[in-house]
This record gives sequence, structure tokens and C-alpha cells, in this order.
Amino acid sequence: MNINKRKACVFIGVTIWCGLCVIYMTKGSIKYSLLTISQSSLFRFLHRWPNTTNNDAATGGPLYLKEETLRKGPKYNVSKFADANKSLMYLKRKSYSLGDLIQVHIDLYDSQGKRKKTGGDFLRVWMEDTKNSNSVSGQVFDHNNGSYTAVVKAVWVGHGTIRAFIATRREEIVYYYKIFEKYTSLWITYAIFRKNKLQETSRCSITVPGEEKSGSWCNFTMANNGFPWYCLKPKNKQLTCRMWTYSTSGLTFAYKLNTNEDGVTRWSSRDPAPDMLPKFVNVSIENAKESSTEAFSQVACNKLPPKVTWQRKSPNGYFLHGKWHSLLCTDTLPRTMDAYRQCLKGRTLWLPGDSTSTQFKISLHNFLKFKSHSYGHLPTTDTDSEYNFSISFHAHELPFYHGKSHYSRSSNLAEHIVLDHLSNTTKDIVVLYLYVHFTLVHPDVFRQHVRRLVPSVKNLLGRAPNVTLAVRGPHAFFRSRKRLLSYWGLQYADIWHEEFASFQDKIVYLDFWDFSIALGPNDFHLPGKKVNQMVHHMMSLLCDRD
Repeated sequence: MNINKRKACVFIGVTIWCGLCVIYMTKGSIKYSLLTISQSSLFRFLHRWPNTTNNDAATGGPLYLKEETLRKGPKYNVSKFADANKSLMYLKRKSYSLGDLIQVHIDLYDSQGKRKKTGGDFLRVWMEDTKNSNSVSGQVFDHNNGSYTAVVKAVWVGHGTIRAFIATRREEIVYYYKIFEKYTSLWITYAIFRKNKLQETSRCSITVPGEEKSGSWCNFTMANNGFPWYCLKPKNKQLTCRMWTYSTSGLTFAYKLNTNEDGVTRWSSRDPAPDMLPKFVNVSIENAKESSTEAFSQVACNKLPPKVTWQRKSPNGYFLHGKWHSLLCTDTLPRTMDAYRQCLKGRTLWLPGDSTSTQFKISLHNFLKFKSHSYGHLPTTDTDSEYNFSISFHAHELPFYHGKSHYSRSSNLAEHIVLDHLSNTTKDIVVLYLYVHFTLVHPDVFRQHVRRLVPSVKNLLGRAPNVTLAVRGPHAFFRSRKRLLSYWGLQYADIWHEEFASFQDKIVYLDFWDFSIALGPNDFHLPGKKVNQMVHHMMSLLCDRD
């Protein structure tokens, strides 16, 4: 008997039984409670199989829902939010062969045990073997009906545990979109105006809010390298717009929220443990290819055509005994100081961005054993005079959230300015990177900044044949007390691919999404040992490239 017939028979039988029971039961009785439990169990049973039972290629859904789809969603009702403890995760079988694609089906339920009928909740799935420090990311497809399909590749022989995590709920994402619409950003950035002992702080924005007079704002668009930036004029008439000296910001919402709204925005600030689905699944992977692991590509990473790095192959690698192995290429760069120094000799490695770029810079300093002068978000270029190379960091343009520290207005520099200032004979390596701070504004703002890079990239590639350019894509992180969400990462990756489509045969894409998904829960500042592996993978792709 097939699944649909089984479900129909059970439904008819139990419905008749429930109907007969109702005749003799009153709502206040204990028997009524038992009936309610039975009906709930029936509902759960009927949804043990996904809505796409007749579709073996159940991965036809998107990786995330578009804004216009999400904003048609239901009202905020905490009792109807997806509940990890009530949600189900299951497989068609438990045994696989090396290289197989394992399809995992997930149905989300709310805290009342009712099945979700809309999509938009953002799930993360990965497979791990903690005993051997193996892990691999999965791709999750949203069918927009409360049902999800995750695909995980069997890349090692032995045991695997597949886990799922509700990283961000639909209702939270929808509410963030509404905050972007009303306030332009989740946090507030401030300008500090100073003249002698006079000082005043005012708030800033990427737009002039419609309900306020435009004449009351300083227009700092030119000072922000052509990107819109406005700050309220000082109330003290002795202070003028020209006296903007420092930038600072809050580290959390500064808007008045009602209790319900505040609760919605805190879902991704909590302990992640309650949002891990307790119903994980175990699989066994057999050796069908006379090998214990999925075969690696024999192409050296520095010989890999740039266009291949932009292909959306997932997984693009996995952790084996705690070490990252790319499935796109073979790492032929020795992880030695001499190999790194030879790669960087006579060059500057530009690592603009945010504090996660600083992590890359510090990792290189520690490995190469030369002193770093990096401090917070201050622009820094450190040079190793003995081996003739430099590593440079600067914070990208506003919107950038410096936190409570005061940073000079000159601390931020647009990345296209770096490209425009490079000489025609440069051999430098530039790793373009925009990410974490942009998660606090609408994705359209991110696209605007990426799009502005395009003419500068085109110009540089046309006049400087020896330059090496790369784009570092987003990485996944799971929780942040500061309400930063890597939910936007997949959108950002799409934007990079769309805006840089004409450069994909000339620029290397550093894709660390699968790398970070496979790690499981982590902060947006990934552990130092994992950052070291990311840096080495970057170097293996960019060093000695023809």
C-alpha cells in the first residue's frame, strides 16, 4: 500500500472513531482531553511525509524566499512561530553509498503542534561525524508550505549524523524589512561635531527620513566617496557641518518597540540550543567506490580557472579530520612562511572590509611572525621590510558601525577608491569584501555598493594586467546578541554573482559559505584556527596565479 492510501485509510478510520467519541463526551471531561491528544497525534502522523512525496527531485524550491513573498506573511503570533521541539526531520532510508545525495525532509510545526503552512523560515543543515572531526554542509530548499528539503552529499565512509537548526524565523525577517523601510537601519550611527571645547552628537542615516525637513541635515555624500550619507545638523549654531570629526554607533536597536515587536527581534539573539531540532537522523555510508572519501579534484588551486570558483557547486568542500578539503581543486601551496613570503614579495595584499577582514590580517601576521599594528577599525598598512611585502586593512565606507569607540571620519574608505588609486604596473592582490555591517540595512543598499565597484574593476583590469583580484563571499554564522543575521548572506552571494557576471573569468570568488555551514553554530567572528584554514585556502587560490 502506498503512502497516500495509508494516510487516507488512517484518516477515515480515526475520523469515524473521533466522531463517535464526540457524541458521548463533553468538553470539560478528561476523556475530551484524551480525544484532543488523539486528534493531534493523527495530524502529526498524516504529515510524517513531505508534501512533495511524488517528487523525488524535491529540491525544486528556492534557497530563500524573496521579500515580496515574505511580506505577504501572517501577523506576529509567537505561538505560531516554528518550534524546533515539535518539528520533524526524516529520511526515506538510512543507508547510502559514497557520493550519494542524501535527501532530508523537514516539516516545521508551531508550539501548539500545528503544522506550518508557509515558508520563509531559514534553516541550516549539516552532517557531522564528531568522533573523526568530519563535517559537510547541506543545502536547504524552501517549498513555501512549511516543508523543506535538505540535500547532503555523502563524502566519507562510515557514520554521519545530520542536524538541522532554525537559524532565523520568517516573522523576524519580515519585521526587519519593516524596520529598514521605516528607519533605514537596525542600529543608529552618529556623527560627532567638534570645535575647540564645543562638541555635539547627532544621528546619521543613508537617507533623509521623509517626515523630517531636508534642510536640517548635513549632506556628507561626497565625504562618503559618493554613497548617500546624511547627519542631522548640530543644534549649536557655532558648530557647522564642516566640523564633523568622528563617527560612532550603538550596538543594538535604538528604536522604541512594543513588547511583541521586541520579542520578535530577539529570537536570533537567544541561546541557539532550543532551536536545534532534537530529532536528528543518523546514516551509514558504505564504501562503493573502493575509497573512504569523495575524490578530490586534481586541478591545482592556483590553476583553477576563475570562472569555476563562481560556479554554485555545493558542497564545494568538507572537513576531514578537522581539515578543510576543497572539492574544486587540490591545494599545492605549502603552508610555510617561505611559500607565503614568495607569494607576497613585492606586493601589497589588500584586505578591506570589517573586523572579519582584520581576522585575516592578524592570522597572516601571526603565521609570518611580523608585528601587526592593527587596532579596531583603524586603517593600517604593515610592511615587512626584510621580505618586501605589505598587508593593508581599512574599514569600508559608511554605513559602518564603529560601536562606542570614536573613529575619525577618515577611517572609512570605499573599496572602489583603492582600485582607482592602484598603478597600471601593480602586482598587488586585492580581496574585495563587504558583508557583516551591511546586514543591518536593506539588501538593496548592499547591491548599490557592489554595483559601484563595477566600473572601477573594469578600469583596473583593462589597465593593470598583473593585478590579482578576488571577491570574498559571505560566511554563515548562527547567533549574535547584537541581532546581526547571516540570513542575508545567500542574497549577498547572489548579488555578487549578478553584478560581477562579466568579470567571472578574471576574478576569483572565495566561497566560504559551505565552509562555515559545516562548522555548526559559530559567532560571526569565526574561531582563530578556522580563520587560519580560510586564509590558507585563499592563499592557495591566489598565489602564483598566471
